[in-house]
Amino acid sequence: MNVQKNTIHISGRAPGIKRIVLLLYVGCACLVTSCESFLDQQPISDLSSDKFWLTADDAKLGMAGIYSSIQSVFSSNYILWGDARSDNFTFSGTGEAQINYSINAVTSTMAGTSWAEIYKTIQRANLAIKYLPTINLPVAQRDHYLAQAYAIRAYMYFFIIRLWGDAPIWLEPYENINAEANRPRSPADQIVQDVILPDLRHALEIVDPGVNTVVEVNIGGILAMLTDVYMWLHDYEGALEASERLIGLDRYQLANGDEWKDMFLSPANSRGNIWSLSWNFLQDGPDGTSRQIGAGNLDPLYVMDPAVIERFHNDPKDIRTKLTFDSLLFANAATPNARSKRLGKFAVRNANGTFQYPQTTQSEYKLTMYRYADVLLLRAEALNRSNDKPGAFALLNEVRAAVGLDPLDGSEYSSEDEVEKAILDERQLELFAEGRRWFDLVRTGRAMNVMDPIIRERQEALEMTVTGFTDGRRTLLPIHRNVLINNPVLTQNEPYSF
Repeated sequence: MNVQKNTIHISGRAPGIKRIVLLLYVGCACLVTSCESFLDQQPISDLSSDKFWLTADDAKLGMAGIYSSIQSVFSSNYILWGDARSDNFTFSGTGEAQINYSINAVTSTMAGTSWAEIYKTIQRANLAIKYLPTINLPVAQRDHYLAQAYAIRAYMYFFIIRLWGDAPIWLEPYENINAEANRPRSPADQIVQDVILPDLRHALEIVDPGVNTVVEVNIGGILAMLTDVYMWLHDYEGALEASERLIGLDRYQLANGDEWKDMFLSPANSRGNIWSLSWNFLQDGPDGTSRQIGAGNLDPLYVMDPAVIERFHNDPKDIRTKLTFDSLLFANAATPNARSKRLGKFAVRNANGTFQYPQTTQSEYKLTMYRYADVLLLRAEALNRSNDKPGAFALLNEVRAAVGLDPLDGSEYSSEDEVEKAILDERQLELFAEGRRWFDLVRTGRAMNVMDPIIRERQEALEMTVTGFTDGRRTLLPIHRNVLINNPVLTQNEPYSF
């Protein structure tokens, strides 16, 4: 695993919460009954456990609070964590933060380096896991709620170990003001073995297999998470087993043609989606994503790297080019406006090839957390590393065919590394701006080799001292300064400063 193991102590309280009795966050009541509206309910506070988690409605609202917290986690970090440090994007303008992300010079005061919202979500999941069994609910409904809570807790810890490495483990809610609030970081490997995998396996045992709502974690989402975790661990047997079970559900298929765009506009109408997160500025703000990729009234902080634009244009048959960005304006990456246009993947496309970029306050996203193509390409990687090159190319070419591309000839790739690169190249275009590229590079040990020459070019263009990607420890993020200030026993991840 690409993680650091330091002996570090951090606050044991749910992040963002001072030493007070922890407030329970739940969703407010809503008159409509659609699942998406249910997940978009706003949280309220000041409800202690003796007044909440008592009824079926409390259970429903408590689950809404968990999803509301996930929306807070990804509203500003979707691009930052998975794309901003990769070769997908580069900086736009002269802002210090986006430049530093683009050259992997992140500091402890920058957005995206705090795990506060993640631990808030873990706290809410822990509350659900503790109190749902005490509520009088039909067993199937209670277990399905619990499955979501366990899976989401695992998912949050999965992000933590990939972004920061070792971390404190909380498997129960922090509710007592007199309880010890400081806990040491546990090794990332221990978090995987003691939390992430057990939580996902238990969730798989109790989830309702008949529920297939795309905006909440379902059995497909759990199996996708398991596939992802096993691939991070390089446990290819486990990844093949989980992905085979997902395929065996027979409820997903690759999106092609017009349906490919539906995955990002109306995911419930596409069988290519497994789990999507709905986010709306008015209901779920604040928003950082539209600022990062651009809105109708804002230029983007990050723009597509010219090299990846060129890759999109390599094959005119690739339908993703015109559906991902304004390919007409980006046709020549050297033009001035090529660095000022917004990513259109999550926006409605006009007939003339442009996109309808909403104003920031009207922004609404359907962020894909997992979809079928993602899992198939991970499975292709696992097959390749399991000495099944024909099987790997069969899946790779299945994904390519869905977007109009010709198959690749596997005989032209002589090594597993070459095959893996071909799969990663496809993942870069297929999953562009979906928070995958950086983790793919780290997971496969390619981050430094891929990013070092790119960072050098960017530093040279900025007339900076050219250092490149010189320290592999910088695959992890620093711990945010606010966390260090609030918890004086905590030390910073090396090689970062306070």
